Amino acid sequence: MAPKRKRTTSVAAPARRQILVGVDFGTTFSGVAWAQTSCPELQNTIIQWPDRDGSLEGQTSEKVPTELSYTDTDCLWGFGIPDEQPRHQWFKLALDPNQKSNELSLLAVDYPDPKALPPGYNDEPSRTKLVTDYLRELQQHTEKILRRKLGDSIFDTTPLRYTITVPAVWSDSAKARTHGCAFGAGMGSDIQIVSEPEAAIMYALNTMDPQNLRVKDNFVLCDAGGGTVDLITYTIRSLKPKLKVREAVPGGGGACGSTFLNRIFRRYLEENFSHLDGFDDDTLEDALNEFENITKRRFTGQEQSIVIRVPGLTDNIAKGIKRQKLTIKAAVLKDLFNPVMTAITTLVKHQLQQSKGARAVILVGGFGQSPYLRSCIQQVIGKDIEIMQPAYGWTALVRGALLHALHDTTPDELRVTVDSRRVRRAYGSRCLKPYDIRYHMGFAKDWNDFQGRYDVTAMRWFVQKGHEVDQETPVITEWFLPRLVSEGPYQVRNFTLYTFTPEHEEPAPKFPCEEIKEFVTLTADLASIDHSEIPIEVGKDGKDYYVLDYQIKVAFFSAHMEFSLWRRGKQYGMVEAEFL
Repeated sequence: MAPKRKRTTSVAAPARRQILVGVDFGTTFSGVAWAQTSCPELQNTIIQWPDRDGSLEGQTSEKVPTELSYTDTDCLWGFGIPDEQPRHQWFKLALDPNQKSNELSLLAVDYPDPKALPPGYNDEPSRTKLVTDYLRELQQHTEKILRRKLGDSIFDTTPLRYTITVPAVWSDSAKARTHGCAFGAGMGSDIQIVSEPEAAIMYALNTMDPQNLRVKDNFVLCDAGGGTVDLITYTIRSLKPKLKVREAVPGGGGACGSTFLNRIFRRYLEENFSHLDGFDDDTLEDALNEFENITKRRFTGQEQSIVIRVPGLTDNIAKGIKRQKLTIKAAVLKDLFNPVMTAITTLVKHQLQQSKGARAVILVGGFGQSPYLRSCIQQVIGKDIEIMQPAYGWTALVRGALLHALHDTTPDELRVTVDSRRVRRAYGSRCLKPYDIRYHMGFAKDWNDFQGRYDVTAMRWFVQKGHEVDQETPVITEWFLPRLVSEGPYQVRNFTLYTFTPEHEEPAPKFPCEEIKEFVTLTADLASIDHSEIPIEVGKDGKDYYVLDYQIKVAFFSAHMEFSLWRRGKQYGMVEAEFL
């Protein structure tokens, strides 16, 4: 066994060569890509994965199943799980259990996977254990491949940094959980996270001829994967010197990915052929594998019929079986596809209605490469809107994650950047307002010694849902905190921020209510502010008070937020954040 690599981070040596690893942690499949900053144009995807025999490179695929199975002694993952063995699936979605797009869709209710284990992740340890265990297997395999490709000398002495994708619609706490799981899996401390649509649009536009792009062009990105389908709209802001895009319309999506086609087809086989002599588990698995790897991917809707192998079944003209091959009319297959196609085209139409003048729909993800999905969407949206399917669309997210990492380290080498985003919920804090009997009858009120009045607790929103933000221009929040001089200088202060996610377009509430949720506890070291600069005022109660005014600046990045403490133009360090 090769010696364990000593983890180094890239923070201490930004100018040195680094190994950058992009990870697309997907609902049903995951992918990995890597590059060295010394030659950023050479970008590689890992296509060799362990098989059931334990061979390091036994299975060839652009991605590996996001599945886990535990035995008494081992943790099996990906292609290493035997076909007949139950496995944990879709556990990624447990990181954000309150996300409405994760709720069981009608498809998930109607077509459950018979091999999937019960979720079993209602509590926090189980919720994160499955993700951490899977990411650990992915990390260990990745580093074995890198060691083999680069050699021990380069691998052991070159800093390595991971960038992992997360859904844009996830809560901030879910994104923080993903970061924590990646850290627990051994991916180091300098882990970057990037939103999935942002990674995808960076890759998609990077593959396009810039001569065919115009400022103000709108593109609807549709990431159609195995478990979920997500959509978001981007607008080109500038073409030179770099192609800059902004998020124009917040995204949407649902659980209607291609895995449901597999489940529908399984039920079709079981209901129509399981009573025939010779039909067994091997027949079913062989037919499902051919459907997954060939039929589903190649079906265009123009065929008269398709043929699938059904080993073990004898000839049956009435059932369309001859020489252990099943002939299915295209009309029947279209009926099987229809529930999924209808769900996806409905999402696309809704996104286009919000986008107002989209030039094209860009299809990425494994299911996004389906010619039949393309034709169904084209039929619904009409010929005036183009549909694009970039090359290597199944790995668009992981390639985009790698581009995002390269942009951070070698910005001159990349030509596509996302420079602003739309927030998906309102952000704010509680504040005190003077009690007014005309408006606050029945409200709880508290006496304010410093101001000499009654106050009520209200909400102060510093960002509303849909507002445009960028990481270079932090949102500034103003704070005011009187403190009795007799209590001594300011120390560390903890306070909570809140979010509100409207069902439609209603404004955020003015006062606390059940729909407003805590989302982060901030810890600011107010003792770091020069005490001699803090004024003293006499309160209405005749006592001396320190009166501190300060700012918390909130920077919105691709998939995380950072907070810093400021006063009168001077920064007093970062503010610790614990997402709830």
